[in-house]
Amino acid sequence: MSLRTSSIIAIVVSVLIALGIVQLARPVARPTVAVGVPSTTHMAGSLPKLPWPSGAQADVEVPGIGQWRQHGPSGARPIGSLAKMMTAYLVLKAHPLSAYGNGPTLTMTAQDATVYRADAATQQSVMPVTVGEKLSERMLLEGLLIPSGNNIATLLAQWVAGTVPRFTSAMNAEAKALGLTQTHYHGPVGLSPSTVSTAANEMKLAIFMMKLPIFRTLVAMPQMTMPGNATPKIVYNYNYLLGHNGVIGVKTGSTTYSGGCVVLAKNKTVDGRTLTVYASVLGQQATRTTSQLWASLDAANALLRATTKIVGTHRVITAGEVAGSLRAPWQSPIPLVTTKSASLIGWSGLTYSLHLTTRIPNATTIPAGTIVGSLSARVGSQTVTVPVKTAASLQPPSWLYRLKR
Repeated sequence: MSLRTSSIIAIVVSVLIALGIVQLARPVARPTVAVGVPSTTHMAGSLPKLPWPSGAQADVEVPGIGQWRQHGPSGARPIGSLAKMMTAYLVLKAHPLSAYGNGPTLTMTAQDATVYRADAATQQSVMPVTVGEKLSERMLLEGLLIPSGNNIATLLAQWVAGTVPRFTSAMNAEAKALGLTQTHYHGPVGLSPSTVSTAANEMKLAIFMMKLPIFRTLVAMPQMTMPGNATPKIVYNYNYLLGHNGVIGVKTGSTTYSGGCVVLAKNKTVDGRTLTVYASVLGQQATRTTSQLWASLDAANALLRATTKIVGTHRVITAGEVAGSLRAPWQSPIPLVTTKSASLIGWSGLTYSLHLTTRIPNATTIPAGTIVGSLSARVGSQTVTVPVKTAASLQPPSWLYRLKR
């Protein structure tokens, strides 16, 4: 072998050795994660069928859990005295009350008495008032929400805004601010067929209003004692279901144009957590034996009973469930598994979301059982999160892999 050939071989060997050293010393790629769960899935079983009323518009929601899609005829429709929920809200917004506060005292005027007599003469829902009578804000709100006094709605609107038209404008502005996109008011009473909304919008407003302790207290009252009489006169809430089987509100309405309308609320306790289930019905017609208002109450109550039966705890994450995999090019994928089970409140068929979060160590060796992230399940305002670990160990890459990569 010539000297020249020997030199070339030596150079080539040196280069190969150098390249090998570089390959062995060069950092390897960090392991990556492949997500192994869908972004959304549903609780085990089929979505239950609810007893939706025939011909009426209806909706059901459990705040913080989920809502059914509005059922029945589409579009906005007359709502009758459900409009008084917004009337009450604007009064309380202008003159806030605690749950048991009385608020300012108003002296009844000749105009107030005239409105009362006119409404009573046309067989509207009223609360009697007399000239010079002094009534607290709380008593007036009771008269608005329990006997559903139309004259009280007018009185309160004038007290808050000066005139009924200005109050009505404020009602519509507030509806827009609250996202009640299919709601329009034509006065504080609800008698006009131009006062319209949807079952979903009215339920949304009721849920919002029930966050106010004073409103929640008033609409749960099955009766009130009418003021101004030597002999106390008790009048009863049109919602005859109050106080029975957990029903706590909310408001009824019934006119020739609206049919029977109601938003009902009922409490249910699941795993120590108190939930409120809401059902709304608009446009319920009378039956041979039942008035349209009672028919709407019966329909909403049937929805509440059915919903409370199906709401419960459902497992959404199972211990040992594969949430993803850890992938390194020098080794087979390593399953990432949950360390424990977790549940959410809901019903069969309810959609929930899953999200895998990982924090992979910057290392080429990861022991089996290392916590490398978490899997979260979410529905409504509920979230549960469990740790995720490696089901096997990540071994360091071999020298052969390092050379050949």
